[in-house]
Amino acid sequence: MGCGASSPAAENDTTATSEETGEEAFKWEEEENDTVQEMSAPEPKPPPMAAMRKKRQSVSAECFTPGQKSSFQAKVVPKTPAERESVQGLLEGNILFKALDEEQLKTVIDAVERKEFSSGANIIEQGDRTADWFYILCVGSCQAFVNGTSVKEYSVGGSFGELALLYNAPRAATVSAMADSTCWALDRATFRSIVVESNALRRRDYEKFLSQVELLSTLDDAERSAIADVMEPKYFDPGSIILKEGDAGDVFYILEDGSVNGVSSLKPDLVTTYKRGDFFGELALLTNKPRQATCTAVTRCKVASMDRDSFDRLLGQLKGILGRNEDKYADLMKSN
Repeated sequence: MGCGASSPAAENDTTATSEETGEEAFKWEEEENDTVQEMSAPEPKPPPMAAMRKKRQSVSAECFTPGQKSSFQAKVVPKTPAERESVQGLLEGNILFKALDEEQLKTVIDAVERKEFSSGANIIEQGDRTADWFYILCVGSCQAFVNGTSVKEYSVGGSFGELALLYNAPRAATVSAMADSTCWALDRATFRSIVVESNALRRRDYEKFLSQVELLSTLDDAERSAIADVMEPKYFDPGSIILKEGDAGDVFYILEDGSVNGVSSLKPDLVTTYKRGDFFGELALLTNKPRQATCTAVTRCKVASMDRDSFDRLLGQLKGILGRNEDKYADLMKSN
């Protein structure tokens, strides 16, 4: 489904200035996209309050409370199986969609639309207040400009346009197609109803869940909140191997739902059963040694996962507690 460039920017008297929503705001957008590759990067901040006070009156107001009932109706844009697979791969590699569960991810895949842009066309324009789309580039290349100065290049998988939808603010930069390009575009209603809400609800649910995990009982609310921000949900069917003895380990897990069995070749008859709130996978991250046991889903399982960088950064003060399991495995080795 083809599509031309977006609407022209607003008149000069409503165009955002560089100081308020230009270079500074775009740096936040660049930081957000960089976190796809670097999970430890800071989260984007909203546009400066001064800009919001001066310019907000021209932007259509949206009252949004996570969990509220709304008239949102999911849309379905037909796609081939190959297109659905391609979209899913792009979404799973984007940090904005990490919080989505399987059903929410399906809703987004259903809703995205294919939009094509000729070389030189402006996909979004700095200062535009009619921000209705979020874009993920799937073919071609794009470049972002702030006040005419190039500030970022986008290749396949790159995404842009989220700040205006997240913060109900004017576009912070102009993004132009540098070659004939194709994007998957997600409409404002779906983005806010699914993506924004799911991230807000996920954080709230994780904060509540983490407060019940004994390992994290010594942390304060702010520290648990920081952990909630980096946790990613993963799902495993019965019989699926979550981690395998001998493999390198870069992920730490806390079991949210279901049951998991852990078995070490040192004591194959000794089975450790994990329940909600239990954690595993920490030893490989603490010692930089291969996994020392195999953990298998007994039932359908949901786990909260954390990568190595976040583990080192956020759980450093708990390494003494986490290291107790290393002593248990050492005792097993001696008695074998």
